[in-house]
Amino acid sequence: MEPGVVRYVVTPGLAGRRLDQGLAALSGLSRRRVRVIVGEGRVWVNQGPHRVLSRALEVGDVIDVLPGEETLRPGPPPPDALTFLYEDPWLLALDKPYGLATQPPARRQPGELTVHERALILVALRDGRRPELLLFHRLDRLTTGVLVLARNHDAARSLAAAWEAGQARKRYLALVDGDPGDGERLVEGPVGRDLLVPGKYRVTGRGKPARSRVRRLATTGAYSLVEVRPLTGRTHQVRVHLAHLGSPVAGDTLYGGSDTVPRPFLHAWRLALPHPTSARVIELCSPVPPDMTAMAHTLGLQAPELD
Repeated sequence: MEPGVVRYVVTPGLAGRRLDQGLAALSGLSRRRVRVIVGEGRVWVNQGPHRVLSRALEVGDVIDVLPGEETLRPGPPPPDALTFLYEDPWLLALDKPYGLATQPPARRQPGELTVHERALILVALRDGRRPELLLFHRLDRLTTGVLVLARNHDAARSLAAAWEAGQARKRYLALVDGDPGDGERLVEGPVGRDLLVPGKYRVTGRGKPARSRVRRLATTGAYSLVEVRPLTGRTHQVRVHLAHLGSPVAGDTLYGGSDTVPRPFLHAWRLALPHPTSARVIELCSPVPPDMTAMAHTLGLQAPELD
């Protein structure tokens, strides 16, 4: 970025507003003054001069204001960083933190960003222009780990098709209440909405077919560490199937988990999927969160997977 240029990145609160409205709100200038500097060619959007005042802004749009006599308000600080696990022109894999929604929630807290929006803004700040980052799968707010975004629509279609065909091999780790039993178990139970509890799902004959493999890695009887391999991709599938087994994710009170741990520990640990442009399989791994490892040790669960 050239010296003296002031850079802004559009956040959700300004998405959909006109360029002149958004830039006035960001810079502290009047809309009249914004119209003047746009007319002078001193406002660039996504690395090119832009003169259309009515242009609707999108999250991640980069607005650069070239130097002039005005005193502009500085841009807001960037959001907290995300760990990128893999990136190429077709896809971006990141390590999703706990507590972030993947998609905008029905009730958004002031200033709240989804993990998708945070990634958009961080890449936009890095590259100087709005990236194309598309969701084709999601993780629950309480789930940590590997989340993949498509870098263009062709990649999104290819990845979604691989997901639907079961070509994405997913492995989760979870700390659960109780003991699901020795060996590996196949859970087959259709998953659908719980009509009595908004936002909750359950095993029901009205649901979509769902299958998961559950393997106990360690247990104390009261708590267990398990690996779950969902063979289908239904909403809340891992949480629903573990609860169906009688071993809900500890701390996941929506599904009957105890409230004896500081948070639910459900981690999207490993993901293998075909690259959108070739038959090459991409192997992705998100390190187990330190607080999950510490909690497992506190509960007396010793497993090499967490070390």
